[in-house]
Amino acid sequence: MTRCIGAVAAGLLFARCGGSTGPSPTSPVVSAIDPNHGPAGGGTAIHITGDHFAAGAVVSIGGSMATDVVVESSTSIIAKTGIRTPGASDVMVNVSGRSGALAGGFTYEADTAPTIRSIAAQGTRPQEPKNFADLDEEVTVTAVVEDPDTPADRLTFEWSAEEGTINGSGANVTWRAPASTSTPKSIVLTLKVSDPGSNSTTGTVSVSVHNSPKEVGDLSRQFLLDFSDSNNGAAFVVRNFSKSPRCEKDRDEEFNEVDANRNTYRITSSNIGPATVKIQFASLPCSYQPRDGDACASVPSTWDSVCKPGVTCTPGRSQGIDWVTAVFEESQWKLCASYFQSAGTVQPHFIK
Repeated sequence: MTRCIGAVAAGLLFARCGGSTGPSPTSPVVSAIDPNHGPAGGGTAIHITGDHFAAGAVVSIGGSMATDVVVESSTSIIAKTGIRTPGASDVMVNVSGRSGALAGGFTYEADTAPTIRSIAAQGTRPQEPKNFADLDEEVTVTAVVEDPDTPADRLTFEWSAEEGTINGSGANVTWRAPASTSTPKSIVLTLKVSDPGSNSTTGTVSVSVHNSPKEVGDLSRQFLLDFSDSNNGAAFVVRNFSKSPRCEKDRDEEFNEVDANRNTYRITSSNIGPATVKIQFASLPCSYQPRDGDACASVPSTWDSVCKPGVTCTPGRSQGIDWVTAVFEESQWKLCASYFQSAGTVQPHFIK
């Protein structure tokens, strides 16, 4: 019978009888972590120093697994913290089933909720107003969000809209306005931003949605239909004209022209045709007499009139194209100027 003799010396185990073992496995030692605090939402880049680290090491802090763990050497590990509730937490490194810990080595701090600084919708047409869209138009929606605790790529963005379709994710998405709805209409887009620590904040933007060709065409025709009824005073006829400095001079001129017409002529019949509208947002002048405008309308118009009693004038027919400019102000279309281009004779001082 063979006897085996073992001895322990200087931390080594020797065995005879035809075999031997190597050094006893040694548990990892965690000496320090830098930084030693960070947000509860995780994602803090950390550097752990100690000893007896090895490939395959698993790092947890307060029971929350660290990510992106890289063992740089037997004394150095880098990683990113996971998500955990606020409070002091033990830092633990596990290598091949053996663990070492730094008690209370890292403190999770309560996260600050994200802040939505602004949300804006912007179309692609030159000089198109912010937070404006025509039916079925796709616009870019951009949110400016700040969070001192959480990198932007770890925030969650949840978009929704009362109508229309949102495409994409993150702080920049696109929104397509509905192809059909009553206009003008304000449609609210909502953004909820959350951090990994479950803090969230909500913001909105209202997009003014229009069927601009129809709205401008209707305003232009209504203006000319109102003008065609001699019982309507000048103030009523120009009620849909803008009073802004951009249009003030043309509006006053139009008021005076209508007032002069009322003092001279009585319109007996009229024919106001369909409006042809171009939306351009002031990139080009409108009409045969150039005037800037966000939209231009041309309306075939014919009027027959007689002189008012006691007034000397030239009765007859005025026929041609009335050019109307419009501007977009305060989320609505307003008329700005009107110029009549005669297709033949026109009664003196009948219309501008």
